[in-house]
Amino acid sequence: MTNDVLANMSSQYQNLMGPALKANKLSAANLEALVNFQMSALQSYVDMAMARMKAAADISDPASLQTFLTSQAETISSLNQKFMDDSKALSDLMGRFKAEFDKLIKESLPGSK
Repeated sequence: MTNDVLANMSSQYQNLMGPALKANKLSAANLEALVNFQMSALQSYVDMAMARMKAAADISDPASLQTFLTSQAETISSLNQKFMDDSKALSDLMGRFKAEFDKLIKESLPGSK
């Protein structure tokens, strides 16, 4: 009798807390992916900025200024493309997060098992 009560309580606990525990694990995994994406993007932007600062420091005459300005235009184009790529990657990441949570919610609804 006591075993039945404990088994029933354990089952009720799993039914109640199971979805919350899965949501917490999913949130942690998604947060980790988001932080990794942001840190990677930040590092690439910092590297790009440092390269431009070094290039600007190397200007010593009109010819090197012209070279810098030409490369600056190319860098701006490259930066624009990186922004677009990063925006798409972030959008895709958020879409996957939403799909995973939607699936979890659907699985957690009564009668969905």
